[in-house]
Amino acid sequence: MGIRCSRVSLALALALGSGCGGDDANSTGTGTDPGTTAGTTGMTDTDPTTATSVSSTGVNTTGGTGSTGSGGSTGSAGTTETSETNETTDAGTDSSGTTGGDDELYEPDDGPTHEGGTIVDVCNESEILAAIAAASSGDVITVCPGTYNFNQLISVNADGADAARIFLRAEAPGTVTFNLSHIENFKISGKFWIFENITFFGDCDNANACEHAFHIVADADDVIFRNNEVVNFASHVKLNGEIVNGGPAKSFPDRTWFINNFWHNTKYVNNDAPHNILNLDGGKDHVVRGNIFADYSTPASLPKSASAVYPKASTLRMLIEQNLIVCEKARTDGETNRGIQLGDGAPASICDGDDDQDGNGDCVENGQNQEAVVRNNIVIGCNNGGSSAGIMVGSDRESRISHNTVYDAEPRNAAFYEGHPDHDTLFRFSVLENGFNTDYAKRPLNEANNLTPSHAEMNTIFTAPGGGDFSLADGASITEQNAADPAVPHDFCGYPRGDTADLGAIEYSTTYDGTPCAAIVQEMYDRIP
Repeated sequence: MGIRCSRVSLALALALGSGCGGDDANSTGTGTDPGTTAGTTGMTDTDPTTATSVSSTGVNTTGGTGSTGSGGSTGSAGTTETSETNETTDAGTDSSGTTGGDDELYEPDDGPTHEGGTIVDVCNESEILAAIAAASSGDVITVCPGTYNFNQLISVNADGADAARIFLRAEAPGTVTFNLSHIENFKISGKFWIFENITFFGDCDNANACEHAFHIVADADDVIFRNNEVVNFASHVKLNGEIVNGGPAKSFPDRTWFINNFWHNTKYVNNDAPHNILNLDGGKDHVVRGNIFADYSTPASLPKSASAVYPKASTLRMLIEQNLIVCEKARTDGETNRGIQLGDGAPASICDGDDDQDGNGDCVENGQNQEAVVRNNIVIGCNNGGSSAGIMVGSDRESRISHNTVYDAEPRNAAFYEGHPDHDTLFRFSVLENGFNTDYAKRPLNEANNLTPSHAEMNTIFTAPGGGDFSLADGASITEQNAADPAVPHDFCGYPRGDTADLGAIEYSTTYDGTPCAAIVQEMYDRIP
């Protein structure tokens, strides 16, 4: 069976620290539809977002700049979520307003459940390690409630199967904690694993330890992290290729899903290593959905930038949606921080896209990040350092960044755009505090129909965004501004958008029963200590 939950259920479950149940009896259990590739259509240059915005205030609304199209990218960047339109909605959540052609909640497949597997109960450290080492397809390694201490590399080598995943799980979030104190703690090379409902706590005083909670390598395809809390690491997850069977080409993990987790640090992590919560080098069709990321900056004494989500090295067709990212809440004096960063300058020797198998990928000519969809995210407080930004675009090819809200970026800009000299990145329908930094742009910025208010203006639009309250105070400049984007028919909470949609991550104009989306965002924000 697969897990299908409305975004309302997912967000509330995350905010309240509980799991999201509700198995879909019609699910195949394969987990092959993350809401990105199945039933998709290619996004072409026939874009409904050209210079049609209206504004009744003095807030700046963009009407299109730069180049006129991306050349017609295909794949997940053109998703219309058509695969979700026949799902049955939860009772009491039907939309009663005018929507963009889909009155149902967005209910993506978040992967199979453990039901039907072989339960392997483990209640101490030795049993946990032995069960991981001896795991086989269909094992459900179920950890007894308690706290467990590990100071070693835990190798996860066994392969599960598409219809028989291997689970490492707790019955409920908040009942099991793994204290981890090695430099990298889980090294995953096996396929088809699911980690869920566990708190993974970096328990390190040594500045050389707690670099990663998870290191995913080589052919470790189809790994899912769901409903976990991961705390106090430099880069909580590192994903990269490794040479398999002699090389010189590397194999990369594909289809890694990060669903409904809470990633944060409760202290500055002094490890002199890259600091990016999801530090992803390569792979295809990854999904980052419904997570909270918070307080991951490096200390001022360690001059390194830090990002929540950082795909590079020819990562292809990634979906980043419905995440709450708060660069700094508890600690505000750290170094340069970014919310979502697409691409950088990795050498071809570590990049994916190596079609001729010579050991060099295609990141130089085709972009460090390629054809991503970045939609319905809320990013707050990324404003330290000269290149801080809510959304930073380095070397990228044909990604689509749409319906995001970035707040508290001043004195920086919501978006920092460098780009790729030969390929476009599209910005559409977003609310971006202080607009764009294009000082280092390698190609004209392709953006239209974004709102770029000042920090003071943002505080008049929303009720109390500095405290996580994104209910509207004066929504005239963002509500019902443009024809709905066919690639984003739902909002941050999975509610349907109107035919004339609102800007930013939350759709305020459609009517529906259920918890208001701004209240769900507040619940998520309040979970951050």
